[in-house]
Amino acid sequence: MRYSSRFFLYAPFFLLLMLAGYVMAHWWQDAGALEERLKAAKGREAVPGVTLDWANVTLSGFPFRLDATFDGFSVKGAGAHGPFVWHTDKFAVHALTYGAQKDVFEATGIQHLSWSDAAGEAHTLDFLPGSLRASAVRDTNGLSRFDVDVMELNAKGLSIGRVQFHMRRDPDGKSIDLMAEADLAKGDLGAFGKEVRTLRLYQTVSQGAAFAGLLQGQQRAPESHAMWLISGGDTKITLSELNGAKNGLSPEQSTAGIILLSPVY
Repeated sequence: MRYSSRFFLYAPFFLLLMLAGYVMAHWWQDAGALEERLKAAKGREAVPGVTLDWANVTLSGFPFRLDATFDGFSVKGAGAHGPFVWHTDKFAVHALTYGAQKDVFEATGIQHLSWSDAAGEAHTLDFLPGSLRASAVRDTNGLSRFDVDVMELNAKGLSIGRVQFHMRRDPDGKSIDLMAEADLAKGDLGAFGKEVRTLRLYQTVSQGAAFAGLLQGQQRAPESHAMWLISGGDTKITLSELNGAKNGLSPEQSTAGIILLSPVY
């Protein structure tokens, strides 16, 4: 066999070995950088106004993913209308080391939430989900999309078969679209009664540019909210569905729907 023939026979294997070596080195480099970032962020403000903390963390996912699994994970900080806290028994972040700028999140065990809405009312919710997953998509302008999907939410006096929340920043930056959905909800649902088969709310927040700093992780939520008010920001429900009836919300239910999503902005 001539040298040139042997070269073309073995070249793919050498190329594969070189690629495998590069992938492994890249993963360890990214894992090391993530470990340093986590050490710097623990118990401190990860972004303005938001503090992260946890009991311990484990890194895995070699070679194509970076997985960070936390025990006793908590997020607390300044929301648009007051302080907020989220605590979960187990929390995991999954990210590809190559490709799209997307992170996937999972949480298990007891979930504790406390927050304030636009009406100034404080809320607390402790619940156990069947599953809780979320994802975040980023681009050069920061967070462009955020999605949450909770199956079988069970709390004291409240149960919901499925809860979804979606946030999308319009590409032109002029507005932000919000969507909330609940299926098979039972309990004290305020203006929506005691039982809801389906509830879907689509909401548009104008003057989205006021939240640019917040979505880039460079500004606190209260300052972004103040800028939004100064710029004449407004919000409205553009589409709704309650138990199969479209756009049939009462004025009281429309107000409740807007307040429901108000902690976001």
